[in-house]
Amino acid sequence: VVPPPDELIAGNKGAVSIDLIKIASAGTFKRGTLLMASANGYVASTQAGLATASGVCILCEDITIGADEFAEVPAYFTGEFNDARVILPFEGEDDDHDTLIEAIRETLRTRKIFLRHIHE
Repeated sequence: VVPPPDELIAGNKGAVSIDLIKIASAGTFKRGTLLMASANGYVASTQAGLATASGVCILCEDITIGADEFAEVPAYFTGEFNDARVILPFEGEDDDHDTLIEAIRETLRTRKIFLRHIHE
């Protein structure tokens, strides 16, 4: 998978580990979306669920999945990522992205997902 140049990947090492995942819910998911493992596959992450999920990853590409479909898509399991480009499904309209990133940064770090603040 060769991602488009969207500034998601940070650092000079790039993504360290990519694997295929099954997305377990219908919807449209954008590249950079933070997902977590559930009993049936990967779903949009919740802030509370990240600490106890058996797996956490960042989606490699955009995908739309219908109600009666499933898809296997590539996801990053480790690497360095631009924190401003990571999509947090639990982020509300009134939430501050930087504050939410700081709240989950250490949890993701223990899973080898490193969020870097890139000065733009």
